[in-house]
Amino acid sequence: MGTWGSGPFENDGAADFVTNARAMPAPSIAQALLSITQSAADDYLDVDDGQAAVAAAELVALGFGYGKLDDVAPDVRRLVKTLGPNEDLRVLAIRALPRILDLETSELAGLWEDDDEFEPGIRDLIARLTEAGD
Repeated sequence: MGTWGSGPFENDGAADFVTNARAMPAPSIAQALLSITQSAADDYLDVDDGQAAVAAAELVALGFGYGKLDDVAPDVRRLVKTLGPNEDLRVLAIRALPRILDLETSELAGLWEDDDEFEPGIRDLIARLTEAGD
Protein backbone atom coordinates (compact mmCIF):
# COMPACT_ATOMS: atom_id res chain seq x y z
CA MET A 1 0.00 0.00 0.00
CA GLY A 2 1.37 3.40 -0.97
CA THR A 3 1.68 6.49 1.12
CA TRP A 4 -0.22 9.55 0.02
CA GLY A 5 -0.03 13.01 1.50
CA SER A 6 0.59 16.53 0.26
CA GLY A 7 3.86 16.91 2.17
CA PRO A 8 7.20 16.64 0.37
CA PHE A 9 8.05 13.25 1.90
CA GLU A 10 4.54 11.80 2.23
CA ASN A 11 4.43 9.66 -0.91
CA ASP A 12 6.10 6.66 -2.47
CA GLY A 13 7.88 8.71 -5.14
CA ALA A 14 9.60 10.80 -2.48
CA ALA A 15 10.43 7.75 -0.37
CA ASP A 16 12.01 6.04 -3.36
CA PHE A 17 13.92 9.21 -4.21
CA VAL A 18 15.29 9.60 -0.66
CA THR A 19 16.39 5.96 -0.62
CA ASN A 20 18.19 6.33 -3.94
CA ALA A 21 19.73 9.70 -3.03
CA ARG A 22 21.59 8.39 0.03
CA ALA A 23 24.62 7.23 -1.97
CA MET A 24 25.12 10.49 -3.90
CA PRO A 25 22.84 13.26 -2.56
CA ALA A 26 23.86 16.27 -4.68
CA PRO A 27 23.94 14.43 -8.04
CA SER A 28 20.64 12.68 -7.25
CA ILE A 29 18.98 15.97 -6.33
CA ALA A 30 20.36 17.65 -9.44
CA GLN A 31 19.05 14.83 -11.63
CA ALA A 32 15.55 15.02 -10.10
CA LEU A 33 15.38 18.79 -10.58
CA LEU A 34 16.91 18.72 -14.07
CA SER A 35 14.29 16.20 -15.19
CA ILE A 36 11.78 19.01 -14.63
CA THR A 37 13.75 22.06 -15.79
CA GLN A 38 15.14 20.44 -18.94
CA SER A 39 11.79 19.19 -20.19
CA ALA A 40 10.03 21.24 -22.83
CA ALA A 41 7.46 23.71 -21.51
CA ASP A 42 4.59 21.66 -22.97
CA ASP A 43 5.92 18.23 -21.87
CA TYR A 44 3.61 16.44 -19.45
CA LEU A 45 5.39 15.81 -16.13
CA ASP A 46 4.82 12.37 -14.64
CA VAL A 47 3.67 12.22 -11.01
CA ASP A 48 6.77 10.28 -9.94
CA ASP A 49 9.08 12.91 -11.43
CA GLY A 50 7.10 15.64 -9.70
CA GLN A 51 7.19 13.89 -6.33
CA ALA A 52 10.94 13.32 -6.59
CA ALA A 53 11.55 16.96 -7.55
CA VAL A 54 9.48 18.27 -4.63
CA ALA A 55 11.37 16.01 -2.22
CA ALA A 56 14.67 17.12 -3.77
CA ALA A 57 13.74 20.79 -3.44
CA GLU A 58 12.75 20.28 0.20
CA LEU A 59 16.11 18.64 0.88
CA VAL A 60 17.82 21.68 -0.62
CA ALA A 61 15.81 24.08 1.55
CA LEU A 62 16.56 22.00 4.64
CA GLY A 63 20.23 21.99 3.70
CA PHE A 64 20.17 25.79 4.01
CA GLY A 65 18.36 25.54 7.35
CA TYR A 66 15.00 26.66 5.94
CA GLY A 67 12.47 24.17 7.22
CA LYS A 68 11.85 21.97 10.22
CA LEU A 69 14.33 19.13 10.49
CA ASP A 70 12.48 17.84 13.55
CA ASP A 71 9.47 17.09 11.35
CA VAL A 72 11.29 14.69 9.01
CA ALA A 73 12.39 11.09 9.34
CA PRO A 74 15.91 10.31 10.62
CA ASP A 75 17.08 9.14 7.18
CA VAL A 76 16.05 12.50 5.70
CA ARG A 77 17.90 14.37 8.49
CA ARG A 78 21.06 12.36 7.77
CA LEU A 79 20.76 13.14 4.07
CA VAL A 80 20.35 16.86 4.77
CA LYS A 81 23.41 16.91 7.03
CA THR A 82 25.44 15.22 4.29
CA LEU A 83 24.16 17.65 1.67
CA GLY A 84 24.49 20.98 3.49
CA PRO A 85 23.79 24.23 1.63
CA ASN A 86 24.23 24.08 -2.14
CA GLU A 87 23.63 27.27 -4.14
CA ASP A 88 23.49 25.58 -7.56
CA LEU A 89 20.80 23.19 -6.36
CA ARG A 90 18.87 26.04 -4.70
CA VAL A 91 18.66 27.94 -7.99
CA LEU A 92 17.69 24.78 -9.86
CA ALA A 93 14.93 24.01 -7.33
CA ILE A 94 13.47 27.51 -7.68
CA ARG A 95 13.31 26.98 -11.45
CA ALA A 96 11.71 23.52 -11.18
CA LEU A 97 8.91 24.11 -8.69
CA PRO A 98 6.68 26.42 -10.78
CA ARG A 99 6.51 23.71 -13.46
CA ILE A 100 5.17 21.28 -10.87
CA LEU A 101 2.32 23.70 -10.09
CA ASP A 102 1.24 23.97 -13.74
CA LEU A 103 -2.14 22.24 -14.02
CA GLU A 104 -1.77 21.94 -17.79
CA THR A 105 1.46 19.95 -17.73
CA SER A 106 1.92 18.48 -14.25
CA GLU A 107 0.22 15.25 -13.25
CA LEU A 108 1.06 15.98 -9.60
CA ALA A 109 -0.68 19.37 -9.73
CA GLY A 110 -3.71 17.75 -11.33
CA LEU A 111 -3.93 15.10 -8.64
CA TRP A 112 -3.77 17.71 -5.89
CA GLU A 113 -5.86 20.40 -7.59
CA ASP A 114 -8.63 20.25 -4.99
CA ASP A 115 -6.32 20.02 -1.97
CA ASP A 116 -5.95 23.12 0.23
CA GLU A 117 -2.37 22.29 1.25
CA PHE A 118 -0.52 21.28 -1.91
CA GLU A 119 -0.15 24.58 -3.77
CA PRO A 120 0.46 26.66 -0.60
CA GLY A 121 3.06 24.08 0.44
CA ILE A 122 4.93 24.39 -2.86
CA ARG A 123 4.69 28.19 -2.74
CA ASP A 124 6.08 28.14 0.81
CA LEU A 125 8.94 25.94 -0.39
CA ILE A 126 9.71 28.40 -3.20
CA ALA A 127 9.68 31.25 -0.67
CA ARG A 128 12.03 29.41 1.70
CA LEU A 129 14.43 28.62 -1.14
CA THR A 130 14.34 32.24 -2.29
CA GLU A 131 14.93 33.51 1.25
CA ALA A 132 17.89 31.15 1.61
CA GLY A 133 19.64 33.07 -1.15
CA ASP A 134 19.22 36.47 0.46
